[in-house]
Order: sequence, then structure tokens, then C-alpha cells
Amino acid sequence: MRQLIFILLAIVVIHSCNETKESYTIELNLEGTEGKWLKLMGLEDRNYVVFDSVLVNTENPAVMSKNVEGVTTMYLTVEDGQGSIQMFIENADYHISGTLEDPVIKTGSKAQNDMNAYNDILKPITDKMSELRTALQAAYDGDDQARSDSLRDAYYQLYEEQGAIDSAYIVENPTSFASVLALRGTFYMLDEEQLEVLLTSLDPSLHQLEEYSYMNGKLERMKAVAIGQRYTDFGLETPEGEMLKVSEVHNGNVLLIDFWASWCGPCRRANPEVVEIYQEYHDKGFEILGVSLDRDSASWVKAIADDLLTWHQISDLQYWNSKGAELYGVPSIPHTVLINREGIIIDKKLHGDDLRAAIEELL
Repeated sequence: MRQLIFILLAIVVIHSCNETKESYTIELNLEGTEGKWLKLMGLEDRNYVVFDSVLVNTENPAVMSKNVEGVTTMYLTVEDGQGSIQMFIENADYHISGTLEDPVIKTGSKAQNDMNAYNDILKPITDKMSELRTALQAAYDGDDQARSDSLRDAYYQLYEEQGAIDSAYIVENPTSFASVLALRGTFYMLDEEQLEVLLTSLDPSLHQLEEYSYMNGKLERMKAVAIGQRYTDFGLETPEGEMLKVSEVHNGNVLLIDFWASWCGPCRRANPEVVEIYQEYHDKGFEILGVSLDRDSASWVKAIADDLLTWHQISDLQYWNSKGAELYGVPSIPHTVLINREGIIIDKKLHGDDLRAAIEELL
């Protein structure tokens, strides 16, 4: 009889371990949310959409419950609140307390626990970055340029430190779901070979994440337009509404494809030097084709005029869904692609003196 009881207990334990939940359950006890809507947001085509929501009141616990496929990155937001809580959502139990700015997430989800551990590592730096952003805003409001410059330099230093931590974390934690997020935040600095090595090193269980699929898709497009490959032709509309193709501008010239946007601060700051380079080499057979990732035609046209950009410009006003950016696997802007007279991609991401030297050699 005693042996039978042990056998039955073992069966119950095995059944419990193998049981999979059919939906997630999120119990919410966030401070300052009484009477407000809590929304769980997902990303679809770079747009945030509401996946689940609950109204917080004293009568009933604030609970969200719904089915998801696999593991998905989502963002918990509070009505009229600033910021969000990034989470890995799967069919598991979650209990969230604390505040929107400093949440405590207890869960049985491996993916979320990976993120919790990763966030703990970054917390000393992210806390400092948050303080610097507040101080920067105060400096801007007070028109204190010297302090703004100093704070901005300090912020960029912390950003570089975070990048170094991310790089080490990815290598040391190939089975962590958070490694995909760490790579997603730094992959734009990598070339095709470096990105492929890191993506290949990640555990197959992580491939289900949308962020992994996004980077893998970028990698395939980056390979198609890698250095040494012939450029890929495409055409978009000019500000005047006429279709213009890369091949029409190249036409045997040395060509720089410059991916930019009116809303991109680093792009606008780089434009004066690009203007100088164009004026210096244009008569010798150098052309530029600006490909804008703008969404608003008026802003795009105004930026062209304000920055004195006299070279060819095209756009489909599709933001990051730009056909040109997709074809060239553009991970961030400004992004440049230098093409020789024969139509071969010679280099990428060149600026300043490096760009000048490369143009002189090709001409």
C-alpha cells in the first residue's frame, strides 16, 4: 500500500511538472494606478497596439489574462503615465508591484526572469542615465549650453559603458532571452560578419522572439548589399513627385547613398560637412543620393532647404518601412553606402575625413 502511494505521488508530480498553462495571468499592484487603465501594448509594424487592458479599482484585483503564442516582448503602460515596463510575456503567472519606474516582477517565466536579472545588472547605469536625462532637460530649459554639452558627454559615456556590458552579456549568456534584447540594442554597430557570429551563438530557443527575426532579416539584407557586392537598384519619388532610381544617379559616377531624415539629429548635424564634400568633389564625378526615412513631406522638404542639400533626394515617406532602408538593411541613421564607378559597394558608414579619403581614391 505504501509503495502504491509513492507511485501515485510520483505520477502527480510528473503531471504537474509537464503541465503547461493555456494563458498568462498578470496580477497588478502598482502604486498610483487607482482608477486608471493599465494597458499591455504590443508592436505591430513598428506601431504600438493594445493587446490587453484592465481598469484598476478597489473592488476587484487588477488582473490580466489572455493566451499568447510562445514568448513575446510587450510593454505595460499606465493611463496618463510616462514610460512603460518592458516585459517578456508568455503563458505564465506574473505578479507586478512597486512603481512604473521601479517595478518588482515575480514570475515563473524563464524569459522574464532572464530580463529581471539583466535589468539588475544594468540598473546602476540606467539609474544614472535617467538622472542625466532630467538634468539635461533642465539645462535645455535654462538655455545653459555649457552644462548641456557637459551632461550630454557624460550621457554618451554611460551609453558606451552600457554597450560594453551588453556585448559581454551576450557572449556569456547565450541561452538568456535578455541576450536578444542586448543584441537588439547594439547590433547596428556591427558589420555582417560580426552580427552573424553573435546571432548564430544564441540558443535556438531564442529564435522565436520577434527581435531575433528582425535582426536575422536585417542580416540577410546586409549580406545582399555587403562591401564588394554590386549595388541593389531601387526607385522612390523625389519631392516633386517624380520617380528616380539609384541607377539613374549612379550612371558611371562615384555615388554616396545617404540614408537620413529631417527628424534625425545626428543626420542634421552631419549635413554641413556632407555639403562641403559634395561641393568639393561633385564636378569631378561624385554624386549623392539622399534617401529620407521621413513620414511628413513638408518636414522633409523644409529640411532639404534649410540644410542646403542640393543633390538628388528621394523618399516613400514610410519611416523605417522605407523600401530603400529595407533593401539595404539599414540599422540606424545616418547610414552611408559608397559605390564606385563600376557599381561595386566599396564601404559603408563613412563620414568626415574617412569619406573624403575614400572619394579621392575612387576618383
